[in-house]
Amino acid sequence: MKIESIDFNKINLEREEPFRIATGVSKDTVNFLIRIHAGDIDGIGVAVPNSVTRETAESIEHSILKIRGILIGRDAENIDEIHEILRKEISGNPAVECGVDLAIYDLIGKSKGLEVCEMLGRMRDCIETSLTIGIEDLETSVNKAVIAVKSGFRVLKIKTGLDVNGDIRRIRTIRDVVGSKIRLRVDCNQGYSFEEAKRFVEELDCLNIEFVEQPVSASDFESMRKLSSISSIPIMADESAKTLDDVNRIIRENCASMINLKLVKFGGIYPGTIVDAICKDHDISIQVGCMSECEASIAGGLHFALSGKAVKYADLDSHFSFMNDPTKGVEFKDGRLYTSGFPGLGIDLIRGEN
Repeated sequence: MKIESIDFNKINLEREEPFRIATGVSKDTVNFLIRIHAGDIDGIGVAVPNSVTRETAESIEHSILKIRGILIGRDAENIDEIHEILRKEISGNPAVECGVDLAIYDLIGKSKGLEVCEMLGRMRDCIETSLTIGIEDLETSVNKAVIAVKSGFRVLKIKTGLDVNGDIRRIRTIRDVVGSKIRLRVDCNQGYSFEEAKRFVEELDCLNIEFVEQPVSASDFESMRKLSSISSIPIMADESAKTLDDVNRIIRENCASMINLKLVKFGGIYPGTIVDAICKDHDISIQVGCMSECEASIAGGLHFALSGKAVKYADLDSHFSFMNDPTKGVEFKDGRLYTSGFPGLGIDLIRGEN
């Protein structure tokens, strides 16, 4: 199945309100829809600008234009060769690599009449997702937690990292309000020093927190290692785990017992399966996470999450925050995400994006 043409368009996504984490505030964002055509079938993927991989809207557009002509005529089913070309031609641009990867998998799935998760070897029918609460004042944080639970979410992820005392107070209050049956996770986004992080996990010890994500700087592997060795709460690496080399180092140095695998960081489903296999071999749990992604991109993460052997958690919720997402691709029910059931990634484009 030869690639005949590639086109793309930019979509502007608006949040209902600003979203604050330890490293900054975001409101509106853009995603790039990438379409790869072969015969009468087209595959859809998404490339997402983000600060972690340092890809901007401008760099993404430039990279897509660069590889478009190179990929035309290539065998879409030779995914290894496609990624080899991408790594050579646009090295350091995993978000674009991910967008092409998702489009290729969508294309192949449609051609075979199979969902992508079935092609990969489906492990589960659905997966529970957390809903993220950004850094807010105490009252707002509690109100959002209550609304999320009433909306069907059974897992909440609380963003922290700007004020360790205030963060501890917020989490304690949220736990008191939502009760013991709601699962809580915490994401610090590199916000703490080692000493702050040590105190933080000690104070949370009695609150039944599932895990603490990236408490210290991404480059501070030694502090991650020390925290993992002393904390009763599992430590998850996110910003510290951007590449396969990072994952191998985290495993080798015992820096974390969990990895937040975002397809955007690693270059898509194909590289993700390599990370998944390594994590499975070393008893490292995976959370499939997301950046500021539209629902079409979330669909890619979901199909991966449903097939990953080391996957135990999902944080696939960014699409819930957008008011004007022109894409569909997943179903939400009782706190869980399900695929649409259609071949490929099951993506549907609405609002004039076809």
